Amino acid sequence: MQTLKVALVGAGMAGQAHAFGYRNASMADDLRDVAIELDTVADVSEALAEDVRLRYGFKRATADISQIAANPEIDVISVALPNHAHRAVLEVLLRSGKHVLTEKPLGVGVEDAEYLTNLSLQYPGIRSVGFSYRRIPALAQMAQIVREGRLGDIWHFESSYYADHAASAADRFTWRFDRATAGGGALSDLGAHAVDAIAFVISPIDEVLSAQFKTSITERTDRSGQQHEVTNDDFASALVRTECGAAGSLLTSRVAYGQPNRLSLSVYGSKGSAHFDTQHYNDLKVFEAGGNAATTGPSHVVMGPANPHYSDVSSFRSRGVNTGYGEAFIAEIQDFIRAVVGRKELDTTFDNALHAMRVIESMYAFDTKTALQN
Repeated sequence: MQTLKVALVGAGMAGQAHAFGYRNASMADDLRDVAIELDTVADVSEALAEDVRLRYGFKRATADISQIAANPEIDVISVALPNHAHRAVLEVLLRSGKHVLTEKPLGVGVEDAEYLTNLSLQYPGIRSVGFSYRRIPALAQMAQIVREGRLGDIWHFESSYYADHAASAADRFTWRFDRATAGGGALSDLGAHAVDAIAFVISPIDEVLSAQFKTSITERTDRSGQQHEVTNDDFASALVRTECGAAGSLLTSRVAYGQPNRLSLSVYGSKGSAHFDTQHYNDLKVFEAGGNAATTGPSHVVMGPANPHYSDVSSFRSRGVNTGYGEAFIAEIQDFIRAVVGRKELDTTFDNALHAMRVIESMYAFDTKTALQN
């Protein structure tokens, strides 16, 4: 058995999703000989860190993040912090030479992302960014279908990420609504996943043709009752083109009532089309042209052990039993561990996060130009 000792920096919802992933990583057959020990959870709120320690089985909890970088026994570190905290914390952890998996984005803008990406190359260790949606079996299967050429040349696409967690004006002001601490709004928080899904399934975006933004709720009150201006976007839309020449749309919103959390991607090519959305995690619609016009139509493909990642994360390895959001985090952690022990090359590196950040900043720059013209 090979043993990896894990530390978690950030004990909020995203951090707990990472803890869930590590606890279940050995579900994969090829990782049964890797023992995962949950060693330390760190958070500025020591009470929260202690709560996560108890519930997920970490050995210790601390509010002192520096203990993790200095501990020679810790092998891998997961980071799930507010955007503005990424640069300072990651700089210390990267210099330690330990293996690091961090949530996106890499800071609050391109400057942070470029700095951290360059720094990651100067020290040993595997560096990964948490684009967990790539590990959803149906989306991974869609990417495989496109790479195999079954849809022909990709002509155009539609992508969106809608959520309604900020749709009420009564929702409290937090760092997410401040451009200085969050960077972008809905586009940076949610749209980054759509940008990465496009890069993963089709090809990276290399041109932003247009972009527009709207802040629907312009002021919010924090927990102390103080009023704050919202300085980033509730909604964003853009027209983009990818490296392979496919043109498409990207829309994202955090104020879309009735859409609690929905990523969707439709791809149209010279030989067919495919559609995926997270309201139907285990379904993929595929249409391949050329059949009998009287009877042909989109195939409704239900995920199972034949599809990517499914057998590694399913609690019951049978088609139609279904996987979901949590299982995508398990698969993300599994791929990270495979890279750490030298069994697989990662496809979600800091470079991927830097690409997403550059695309997002290009969208914001386009909108700035439009505003100046007006």
